[in-house]
Amino acid sequence: MIDLGRVNHWRDLASKIGAAFCVIALLALVDGLLVHFREPANLVKVLPGASVEINGELTDEANSIEELTYVSGSDQLQVTFEAIHKGYFLGGDMWRGRLEVGPHISPGEYSLTVLPKKASSPRKAPAFRILVFPDVLSLQKSSPSLLRRRFGLSAFVAAAGCLPGIVLAFGVVFLLSGKRDELLAATGRAEVYRVLRREEGFEIRFGLGTAQGLGPGSPVSISDDQGRMVGTAEVEASTLTDSLAVVSGDQEVKEGYLVSVRG
Repeated sequence: MIDLGRVNHWRDLASKIGAAFCVIALLALVDGLLVHFREPANLVKVLPGASVEINGELTDEANSIEELTYVSGSDQLQVTFEAIHKGYFLGGDMWRGRLEVGPHISPGEYSLTVLPKKASSPRKAPAFRILVFPDVLSLQKSSPSLLRRRFGLSAFVAAAGCLPGIVLAFGVVFLLSGKRDELLAATGRAEVYRVLRREEGFEIRFGLGTAQGLGPGSPVSISDDQGRMVGTAEVEASTLTDSLAVVSGDQEVKEGYLVSVRG
């Protein structure tokens, strides 16, 4: 048999689980976003044989990718240019391409500079630092992301993985809250779900109505979350399932308190 105590227990547990998933997802997102501040934009970490997207600044005008060239610290580093585009934030000219890392490259640090073939500006584009790691584990250990470094897991994948748990947990909370309201209504009680201040006191709304015999002028009792009676109120308006009542200003009332039909 489902009783109110059991419903309250499982609803509170589901709420805590949902909140825990939210905290984990938030921390994972923060972990992933901080990576962009912990590492410079010109740092690229790769393994031998890798192919990665690469994006950089142009210090001289170039109308097409055919006008671009590059200088690298190894013949095992090759760049294939794909497009010239405007920067997302400052709007400067940038290029986009793929960095192909040869399978026989030695682990270590290399430099890579991209520039127009007919460069006229004395300002050189910042060189990329290409860090080549010997294996996946060493690459993983170099990550500034805690999740990536400890578990080999993308922070954004971890955050996305929390979403089903969040949806499920709060879906259970929603269903159990409805069941709780039904059990309370069956005993002539309901939770205060809205409190508004008025000149003469407080206006409260709760899920009891004419179906429970309430109407304008009906008296109700108010109890706190510990079950202690804290005051009374008088119904001002009712529908079939809900009522609005007025509480005098000297009585303490909060959302979540319980309203009971007075005999």
